Amino acid sequence: MRSALLAGIIPAVLVPGVAQAAPCPTTDVLGTYQFGRAAAIGAAGEAAGVWSSPAIRSGIAGDDLVITYTPRHTASAVERQVYTALYTEVAHPDAECDRVGADGVAKHVWVSYRCRTGVAPNYTLLVR
Repeated sequence: MRSALLAGIIPAVLVPGVAQAAPCPTTDVLGTYQFGRAAAIGAAGEAAGVWSSPAIRSGIAGDDLVITYTPRHTASAVERQVYTALYTEVAHPDAECDRVGADGVAKHVWVSYRCRTGVAPNYTLLVR
């Protein structure tokens, strides 16, 4: 009886299953942003290497940013700069930075984020 039980358990433990497989790239809507802003955010995220193939779908409420990314469930060892919301280009750069950061956490594009500001009221999105 024990040998039959062990014979069933050993292959299940040693053979990689779905839970042990590497995450596959996925394409999804990151969020809906002000008209024109999704394109800027998408291009900056692609340049930073956070996602690929950004696409924009215009709608009634704004532009949807569609990205391809590999879902993350553990934080990166280093912080990565995604983009900077400039106060000369967006009315509330702090709110936009926070929204993009939270959208990325919700979709598992990154695990954590922070918005850093400097002398000017610009906000830079940093992620892990």
